[in-house]
Amino acid sequence: RQDAKRLLDRVGEEHPKAVEDLVPKLLPLATVQKVLQNLLRERVSIRDGHGIVEALGEAAVLTRNPMLLTEYVRQSIRRLIVHPYLTPSGELPAFLLDPAAEQQIEVAVEHGEQSSHLNLAPAKVREVLDDIARAVKPAAGSPVALLASSGARYFLRQITEGSYPQLAVIAHNEIPPGVRVQSLGSIGGRN
Repeated sequence: RQDAKRLLDRVGEEHPKAVEDLVPKLLPLATVQKVLQNLLRERVSIRDGHGIVEALGEAAVLTRNPMLLTEYVRQSIRRLIVHPYLTPSGELPAFLLDPAAEQQIEVAVEHGEQSSHLNLAPAKVREVLDDIARAVKPAAGSPVALLASSGARYFLRQITEGSYPQLAVIAHNEIPPGVRVQSLGSIGGRN
């Protein structure tokens, strides 16, 4: 919590109104801390503290759910998220999650005011992991990106983080304008 407070203090030196309007008026420090933890868990830089604070300020009027707030912040700092995976020519090589698999995950998500969780059958989770294993094995060792819908992204990352920590799960709306996606193939889609 001290680290979250230090980040807010640092941002507050140049943008005091942004921080003052966010904590504690719109969000408690604990929620901001949870969002920062979510970003760091996925190796997303939090150096753009001002961008994060601004995005949280915009999203906090819609929800207090840390997972949804994290997704909103990710969209606003999308250049930072995608940059590590770009080729020298500026393309994003990535696997694409099959739309049927995306929909199965999205339908199994339940959002609450303070949290969200996935109610997907263990057999389906195993199927998704098996599909990813088949696709990602050839690229083992190097960072790999998997594109999914924004509704499935967070939960797909939850499913994969234990088995595939090198796999970056990126939402389609996190790809900055002008970045071309180079498809490495499709993952999932079994019924």
